[in-house]
Amino acid sequence: MTWVGQTRQTPGQLRFTGTLGSTGLHAHAAIQLLHIRTGHVVLRDAAGREQAVTDAAAIPTGAAHEIVAVPGTTGTITYLDPDSSQGAAYAAALSDDPASWTSVPPPQPSAVELNPALRRALQLAPQHLHGPLLLTELAQLAGISATRLGHLFTDELGLTYPTWRRWARLQHALAEVTAGASLTTAAHAAGFADSAHLTRSCRAMFGISPSQALAATR
Repeated sequence: MTWVGQTRQTPGQLRFTGTLGSTGLHAHAAIQLLHIRTGHVVLRDAAGREQAVTDAAAIPTGAAHEIVAVPGTTGTITYLDPDSSQGAAYAAALSDDPASWTSVPPPQPSAVELNPALRRALQLAPQHLHGPLLLTELAQLAGISATRLGHLFTDELGLTYPTWRRWARLQHALAEVTAGASLTTAAHAAGFADSAHLTRSCRAMFGISPSQALAATR
C-alpha cells in the first residue's frame, strides 16, 4: 500500500500526514508516534505479538516492528529524536511490549519564547550546515558564550546542540531532495560525505531512505 501525504520537518521532529501504508519489519533510532484519523493499523513486533491501533500509539527506539494498515487508513506519524526532552518522556513510559505502545502519551511540553541569542544562532547555523560548525564557533557568531548557548539549546529547544545539528542537516538534505536535487548534491549541501552517508543516516533515524520519504510526498 502506498503512502501519500505531506511531511513537515522541524529540528528534533519529522511529521508525515496523509494516507498510511503498511511496512515490513524494521527499527529506527527515532521514537515513532502514530495518530489515526480514519481506519486502523495493527502493530506487530519481531516476536509476532500484535496490537491494534485505532487512536494513538508510541513505538520506542530500536523496537523492531511492522505496520499493517487497512485500506484507506489516514493519520499522522511523527518521529521524535530520543535525545530530546519530549522523546525522553516517551521513552520512560514505553517498553518492548506492544501492549504498552497504546498507553496515554506524555503531555506536550509548553511553548517558550526563545532567547534572542538563541534565535540569532538558529538563523546563522543553517548557513554553515555544509561543513563542521562547533558550538564555540556558533556562539562567537551569535555573540554569546558557548556554555550559555549550550544551555539555551537544551532548556528552550529540548535538544543538545549536536542533536539539533544532526536533525538540521537531515532536514536540509530532505528539503534539497524534495526541491529536485540529486541525493549526492543534497548530501554535500547538508554536510554528509556522500549520498550513501545521507541514506544510512536517514534510514537509521527514520527507518526509510530519502527516496522513500520523497515518494511518500508525491
